[in-house]
Amino acid sequence: MNNWDSFKELVLIDKKDVCDTIKSFYFKSKNGEKLPKHTPGQFLPFKIKTNDPKMKEVIRTYSLSDLPNDEVYRISVKKIDGGLMSSYLHNKLQIGDSIEAMAPCGVFVLDESLPKDTPIVLLSGGIGITPLLSMLLANAQDRNIYFVQAVQNSKIHPFGNDINNICKENNLKNTVFYSNPLDTDQLGKDYDVQGFVTKEWIKDNLPLNSAFYFCGPPIFMESLEKNLLELGVPQDKINYEKFV
Repeated sequence: MNNWDSFKELVLIDKKDVCDTIKSFYFKSKNGEKLPKHTPGQFLPFKIKTNDPKMKEVIRTYSLSDLPNDEVYRISVKKIDGGLMSSYLHNKLQIGDSIEAMAPCGVFVLDESLPKDTPIVLLSGGIGITPLLSMLLANAQDRNIYFVQAVQNSKIHPFGNDINNICKENNLKNTVFYSNPLDTDQLGKDYDVQGFVTKEWIKDNLPLNSAFYFCGPPIFMESLEKNLLELGVPQDKINYEKFV
């Protein structure tokens, strides 16, 4: 898709359950052209038309959650109560249907000027995992990455097995926090820490000379930024993306 500077049609070729309320959607170009490779961390803007005369169309952005390639785009979307776009994707868009999208964009990407020996810490809260998963997939083999995933419990734990396998294969540190584990969730098997990512835990378990990248609910990111600054991490090593 050369000169892709406006909305073009993508075709849904597959949709898969990730966990409760989250599905992954796989798209190809409608005319069979190659897709522009995204930079890990970037997102796609999508547009749908509505029957509401006050809001004739809805535009939302969703992070690409897969390894960059020129064949298929994957987004992973949490269904939000009352969410026009997420409800449309989950309930109405079927395999073979088209949807309008723009080319990948966004500046929440790894700093390419970082020395290769600089540790990278990726911290995700809930569905905020999507841009960080793409970063992990693209850099697991040649970066020293610490991955931290914070969710409520196993019922809404997206990509847990995928991340665990990637980290094991590449000898990377992976830590899972459950804030509200189910009775069937096992400490040491399903998750590593009960509760939230605290300043004390960061100080004791993560190298503070790292470049930090995080995404999740606003309160999650506000707390992380405050804690990192208080621990002496420079502002230019703190990077996050707000879902708006």
